[in-house]
Amino acid sequence: MKPILQYQDLIQVPVIDSGEPILIVQDVAPEIACVYEKQDMRPYLGDQFALRKGTIERLKNAAIALQKLGSDLTFRLVYAYRHPNVQLAYFEKRREILIQENPNLSQEEMIAKTHLFVASPDVAGHPTCGAVDITIEGPHGPIDMGSGIADFTSNNIETFSEGLSETQQKNRQLLRTILMDAGFAPFDGEWWHFSYGDKEWAAYYQKPNALYDQIVFEK
Repeated sequence: MKPILQYQDLIQVPVIDSGEPILIVQDVAPEIACVYEKQDMRPYLGDQFALRKGTIERLKNAAIALQKLGSDLTFRLVYAYRHPNVQLAYFEKRREILIQENPNLSQEEMIAKTHLFVASPDVAGHPTCGAVDITIEGPHGPIDMGSGIADFTSNNIETFSEGLSETQQKNRQLLRTILMDAGFAPFDGEWWHFSYGDKEWAAYYQKPNALYDQIVFEK
């Protein structure tokens, strides 16, 4: 298990965009359930989920591997592309809270601290169309991961949190292993977050550069 990457690890990663097209997940990967749990992308994409072609191809490969393990298991995607305006709003909201709690921090320290809760807009993966928030569904709904996605009231959001049951640990490792085998990098600060081609992916696998730059994409 590698240490969770920090802001300072990501800001240094260069980006050489591959130019891969952006596709709508529902159009090309209907086997993956796409259900927003937040409403902030509706003004930009409605109910559509957008990702880079290479990211979708790897998701499809992961879905095939998951099916081989259990015919009643499928992926449930709850977030993909995030508009840069939405990412900035998330970051600024959390930063303002932390400023009140930590008035003596420098600007650089505040950015790094805020990034622990919400990715800084200059390194965030969702605006590249390369990051996903995802879980696994069984016949009766999402399997037990020990917390909900983006449930920041829980103490168990880190992938290797203490206090998880054996089943919860096994389920998280199933998700992590299948997605990593397909080429995704995990963000172990949030068990549900994985990416391909962004700065997190490049830093995790020590690639010379990220493949996807941030973009503005709307209907």
